[in-house]
Order: sequence, then C-alpha cells, then structure tokens
Amino acid sequence: MKFNISSSFTSIILSSSILILSPLSTCLAQEKVKINSEIKLKKALNKSNQSKSNKSITQKSVTNLKNLELTNQDNKLYINDGNFGKNAHKNYNENHENSVLKLHQLYVPNKLPATAYKLPSQLISQIPGNFPTPNFGEIIDNTSPYFGEVINVDQLLDVTPEHWAYEALRSLVEKYRCISDSGEGVFNGNRMINRYEFAAALNICLVKVGRSIYTLGNRISEQKEDFAIIQRLQTEFAKELEIITAKIDNLEERVSFITDNRFSTTTVLRGSVNFNLTSAFGNQKAVPPGENSTEDLEENVTFSSRASLTFDTSFTGKDRLRTRIQAGNVSNYGSGFTGTDMTRLIGATNTGNDIRLGTLFYQFPIGERGTLAIAPAADFPTRIFPALNPVSSISNFGAESPIYSFAFGAGAVAYYQFTDELAAGISYLSSSASNADEGLFNGQYTALTQVTYTPSDKLGIALTYGRYYAPEPNVTGSKGSEFAQLPFGASTATSSDALGLQFTYKLSDKLILGGWGSYFNATAESSPSANNLSGSSGADADIWSWAITASLKDLGKLGSQLSFVFGMPPKVTNNDVVEREDEDTSLHFELSYRYPFNDRIFITPGFLVITNPEHNADNDTIWIGLMRTSFSF
Repeated sequence: MKFNISSSFTSIILSSSILILSPLSTCLAQEKVKINSEIKLKKALNKSNQSKSNKSITQKSVTNLKNLELTNQDNKLYINDGNFGKNAHKNYNENHENSVLKLHQLYVPNKLPATAYKLPSQLISQIPGNFPTPNFGEIIDNTSPYFGEVINVDQLLDVTPEHWAYEALRSLVEKYRCISDSGEGVFNGNRMINRYEFAAALNICLVKVGRSIYTLGNRISEQKEDFAIIQRLQTEFAKELEIITAKIDNLEERVSFITDNRFSTTTVLRGSVNFNLTSAFGNQKAVPPGENSTEDLEENVTFSSRASLTFDTSFTGKDRLRTRIQAGNVSNYGSGFTGTDMTRLIGATNTGNDIRLGTLFYQFPIGERGTLAIAPAADFPTRIFPALNPVSSISNFGAESPIYSFAFGAGAVAYYQFTDELAAGISYLSSSASNADEGLFNGQYTALTQVTYTPSDKLGIALTYGRYYAPEPNVTGSKGSEFAQLPFGASTATSSDALGLQFTYKLSDKLILGGWGSYFNATAESSPSANNLSGSSGADADIWSWAITASLKDLGKLGSQLSFVFGMPPKVTNNDVVEREDEDTSLHFELSYRYPFNDRIFITPGFLVITNPEHNADNDTIWIGLMRTSFSF
C-alpha cells in the first residue's frame, strides 16, 4: 500500500460559556510509499443503545485489502484495490467528512494507525471553572506516509467489551459517529482488541468529536459529561498516544530528509549489474562448409560483469525520455571464440569497462491507444512491438525471431492498438544515421511493419515484414551461419525482403508455448566478385529459420522461470553463389532456469548446445555453460 497523509485539526478557543472550534482543512499529499504487508480492516466496539442512533447497524465481515494504493488527484481520494475492472478506482470527495474517516479505518499490524493530538497550553487557562480538559489540541503536521513499527502488541493488555474504556468509547462513537464504516456513521464489532488498537480508535474519534461539536455549535455545559469521559480515556491511554506522537515526529524528520535529498522530481533512476561465469566446451572451433577446422576450442572458464544505469524522465506523466549508460567486459562467445555466432549469448556488453551510451529515445502516446518513439541511438522495434516469445533466453538466437534482429539503431518506432484484438506497428531504424557520408537514408537501414492479432488472452499471432539494405551487410543480425549473415560476402552491398510469423499460446497460468518461422530473400546489390566469389549483381539467396519455445513459471518458487528453446538457426537453403550455400543442418537446444533469490537478486544457470555448427556436419558439437547472477535496484 502506498499512501501519504497530512492533516490538521481543530483549534479550540474557549471564551465565557460558548465553545467555538475552528477546524482546519485536511489534505492529501502527492507522495506514495510502499508497504508490502497485507492490510486488514479492523473493526471494534459494539452498539448497545439503538434508540439513540436512528441508524441500522449490521454485522460485516473483516475485509482483506491487498495492494491498496491511495493517490490524490483533483482534491479527491482514489483507492485502487489491485483489480483492473470497472470499479478499480473508487473516489471519495476530500471535503466529505467520511473521506478522512474511511482512511483512518485502515489498520496495519504494528504500524502507526493515526495521528495523536494534544491541547495547546495557552487554551487551558480559558476553560471555565474546574472543568476537566480534553486533549483535543493541535495536530502534528504529519507529512510522512510511512507507518513504522512501534511496540509488540502482544505485550499490551487487551481491552474487552466489558472494560469501562470500551463502553466509554462506544458511547462516543454512537453519539458523534466519530468512527464510520462505509460512510454510514457506524463502527461494527464486538471482539476483544489490544490497547494499541484501542488507542488508535480513540485518536481517530477525537478528531471527529471536535468537528461534531463545532458543527452543532454545542455549549460547554452540554458537553461536560463527554469531556470528562474523553479526559479519562486520554489519561488511561496516554502512553500509547505518546508513542504515536513520538513516532510521527521521527517520521516527519525522515520524510523531510528524503524530500531534500531525493534524486529528482521528474526522473527515476534504475540500475542493474550482472556477474557471469561462462565457458565453452568442444573439441575444435567451427568452420563454414568446405573448410577444415584447424584450431582447438579453448575450454576456459571466464568471469565477467556488466553494469547499466537507466534514467527514465517524464514531463507529462504519459511520456518517457530514457537514457541508458553501460559498461562491461562480457564476451558474447561468438565466432571469435567458438568459430560460429550460433553460440552467441544475449546481454553481452564488452566496452572494455568504459562507460558508453547504450540507449536514448523519447516515447510519447498517440491518442488513447498509440505509442511513438523517436530515438537517436540504439533503439529496436521489440521494445514496442510484441515479439510473442515467452522465454527468458540466455542466447542471441533464442531471444527473438531473426526478423527483428537486423532492425536496430536510430530512427522511429510507432505502434497502434486499433481494437482489443488488432494492432499494427511500423519502424524505420538505421545504424549509419550519425555517419555524415551515409546518413539516415543512404547507408544501412531497416523498415519493419507488423500486424498483431490476439483473439483471446491465451493466443497471440504476429505477421511481420521487413526491408533491409546495407553496403556491408549482416542480413540476419548475427544469427545463424556465416553464409546466412553474409550470403554474398562481407563487401557486397546486400538487400533483403523478410517475412516472419510469430505466435504464443498459453496452455495454463504457468505454461506458455511460443514459436516463430522466418524467411529472408537476399539480393546482391553489387557484384560478389569483390569477395572473390563467382556471382554477379542481382544474385539471390533464400534463408530460413524456425524455433519452438516454452516457458514454465513459478517452478520451485514464485517468480522463477524455466525456459526452453529448440530450433534451427538461419540457414542458406538456396544461393545463386553456390559456394555460399549451407550443406547440412544445425540444431539449437537451450535450457535455462531463472531463480529469484529475492525481489532484487536473480540467479540464472543455463546451457545451450549447437549440433553441426555452421550447418556443417564436419564440425563437432559445441556446448556453452552459463551461471549469471543479476542485481537490480
């Protein structure tokens, strides 16, 4: 539950025989603070004299409130109980007297339930005669939303319905309606409560009694009996009320410190750090078809790290400016180590531990259902487009369909949800946008469009088309064989038209299946002879890929995820440049388990196996083992 309460109470001016109370306003602050424990609505005190109250009282069950959120918008109190239906938000006008009382009814075990009050000493002398003085007094300006722990309630004596204080407070509740339930002016219940709960209820009641007296314009002579009861109650429970007051003073100081030292009013800072233990296993490095492997595969265990800081800034509450900086020395375990990019890992950042800009974009809504992002650096479509891949993969191939992998860089991405079932998006990104010789449109670029259809909450299907061009290509985004990435050689300008079909299906709340199929038709835009290949401009190549994925959640612990990937990395099945055609078939097997040590620390062991690397049966099978520990803050 996140909420912040700031309130002010009635000042009492007693002159002659007329009581005049000047109530101040109650306001709700904008800050929110999280309380992870379950909140219970405690009810106390029983009705005994129905003739004095023209209200009907009914016994109600205690309501469990989870994930309760209080916010203040337009001078109204909004309560979100975690349900996202029509009644997800209920609002109570702040000017209505039951708004504050509704809030006071929330009881958090071992937390401060309300604010304690004391009578200003300068007013005591104005009370006529020997009249007993109630400690209505002035409210402490409580700006803290955090209710810290006080004392163990098990150490306090319980207050039973037979206790004089129980009956005294019950009579005040009945007369002044100072503790209400559902806005009806009643507070049901006849159970035994501890002294801390009782003091909390008493403290709430003092606020309403002062208001009621002021509203009714009652005279002191008519309230002597009630004032005497209140004085005795406050004396009896002085220790508990003092604890509340002291705790609020401490919380005020803490909130003031946080306010003075907060990072920003518009920017949220998040960070992550990964530690990686990684090793490759196999006999020799892989080579493309037609070549002979001569290098042994080094089976060394490496220990590396990656750190990133993300700054999310919002100017309207609906937009987002994201800046991410990162540094690391994590090897991707690609062709430089194993001879093939089929073993390439996801999340590998190797900047030599120098800090570099990772991502920069500005995202804002288009109408009620659309999103547009403009990025000068390192954006990608699946940040907005649904990739429909349920797994948390450790490999570059298993992370998403290859059709998304060649779309990267600076540009714009737009996505619009036309109906609950149908959505579409388009993107244009270039990795040469900052190059003055090539720019945004004359160098490498990718134009991508996607239509997503979700007929139910169990099934999602996406059809994607992409157009790609690069003077120095990487057609499949570092996925698959060398021939698939460079079907006509590294120095041959290449274009590609690509189609992708992705799906996901939810078998149960825990088990989700996914999969994709992709096809690339690559065309040589310059002569392959520049790479000493037999071919001419206009040569074509067909590249195929597919995968089946599965995700099993909450296995062993809530928040965990077991991920499985099986598929064929991109393969050249036909090429006009015959010597760049893959002869055999590689298969990718991957299994990983993401285990939450707590909310901020995750441990992910995993491995992947590549058979016939580089689609070459002469290559030995290669294994990659990984143990990753992730910290987030």
